[in-house]
Amino acid sequence: MGALRGLRWDRLPCRTVGTEKRERQKAGRQLRREAELKSAKRKQTVRRFVTIGVVVLIVVGLSILVFKPGSKSSTATTTTTSTTAAVSPAQATADSASKAAGCPSSPSTQLPNPQWKSAPPMTIDTSKTYTVTIKTDVGTIVATLDAKTAPVAVNDFVFLVNQKYYNCNIFHRVIPQFVDQTGDPTGTGTGATGYTVQGEVPATAAPQYPLGSLAMAKTGTAPSGTSSNQFFIVAGTQGEALPPQYALFGQVTTGQSVVQAINTDGSASGTPTVTHRMLSVTVATA
Repeated sequence: MGALRGLRWDRLPCRTVGTEKRERQKAGRQLRREAELKSAKRKQTVRRFVTIGVVVLIVVGLSILVFKPGSKSSTATTTTTSTTAAVSPAQATADSASKAAGCPSSPSTQLPNPQWKSAPPMTIDTSKTYTVTIKTDVGTIVATLDAKTAPVAVNDFVFLVNQKYYNCNIFHRVIPQFVDQTGDPTGTGTGATGYTVQGEVPATAAPQYPLGSLAMAKTGTAPSGTSSNQFFIVAGTQGEALPPQYALFGQVTTGQSVVQAINTDGSASGTPTVTHRMLSVTVATA
């Protein structure tokens, strides 16, 4: 009991209060640590989302730069290069000259193909001299039309020229040392006007079609001299040796070098390696 007398019970509440205080402090510290941890996690999450957002913006921005028309990025350059590779430099030059003259940018574009129910009436004056000027993408061809010897063929040709029928027509059939053929707005070799005329064929004395001759084309089964709209220019010895079945109506006087330039870009099959065009065709009388 003596030992118990030295122990003051009034101190016990004080010790209990101190313990509770320490517990509260400990709990407070724990809560603060938890709050700090939560705050750190929130900050980490925010940083993560911000980083993702920045990455997304960068990716989207790069995508816009890569696929924007006219961009000089590597992808755009590759696409442009592959597209351009399909057109040779020579063809691009020919197309550029044609487009500058008001023709479609592509030689494969079919032009309007007017149709008539009957052949045109005779309107030319056979006592006059008719000169045709054919401007092409590689130069100008001038030819004199033989109105006196071939009035039917010349009249048909002049009628179509005055209708601007031949403007922008391609040379759709070109065979080296043979002919440069044109006059079909469809560019297929099958386009016609809806009518035919019986043109004048040359005499049988060889060569019937001298170099630079203008003659009307016909189908293989048509009678000699039958023609409509397609014509050719003789460009070599094989053309000079043609049988007298095609209406002969003119002769190149200047620009045979242009005829040859077009002919050089032909092929044995007739499909040209470079498609040239008549930009405009006009007729003058004297």
